[in-house]
Amino acid sequence: MKIMAINGSPRRGQSRTGQILREVLSGARNEGAKTEYLEITGLDIQCCIGCDRCHHLGACAQKDDFNDLFAKMLSSDGIVLGSPVYIFQVTAQLKAFIDRLGHAIHCQRLLGKYGAVVATAGGTGQVETADYQESLLNRMGVQCVGRVACALDDGLIPEGADVMEQALELGRTLAAAIEEKREFPAQIETLSRLRNYFCMIMEKRKDRWDWEYRYWQEKGWL
Repeated sequence: MKIMAINGSPRRGQSRTGQILREVLSGARNEGAKTEYLEITGLDIQCCIGCDRCHHLGACAQKDDFNDLFAKMLSSDGIVLGSPVYIFQVTAQLKAFIDRLGHAIHCQRLLGKYGAVVATAGGTGQVETADYQESLLNRMGVQCVGRVACALDDGLIPEGADVMEQALELGRTLAAAIEEKREFPAQIETLSRLRNYFCMIMEKRKDRWDWEYRYWQEKGWL
């Protein structure tokens, strides 16, 4: 079992989001998972240029770290997304990565995987930001097991804080869900509705989005 965490904060060593994500991974390791922690600011992730080529190549055409990071997601059983709140939204650094996941959404490339999210705020917006990250994971096929969404005081989180206990438990829950192949009926229904919607889109754009159309055929979704 492999679980990875992606930290969207630009603050690296001063990142409270990173602290929480690492504690989530610690909880998962307690349940036997192998883990990997990544910071988006340590990677070269350029903005989407709207070229549309991913839909007929099956991968992004830009030459940076995006495809390698997405390959890590494909090889993981669990994915934890984390971001501080920047004006009721994820950071620009994480959003640049998200904006290049259109192909993954069209094809539910992460179907069968499990996820969790972390959102930290100095005041408000943590719920909206967590909702957004969960929605993103759902649209790629991921079932989410829970979240840590919190408002925090300035400075790094002290050892033993309640939020760290929540993070540890979230990691345990994520690992257990993967091990048990747990199902979340409401999320499965959402995935089914999205697939029905994109089925119509694929039929309309089968010539323009040829790789994705073939993927859908191979999956037996058309």
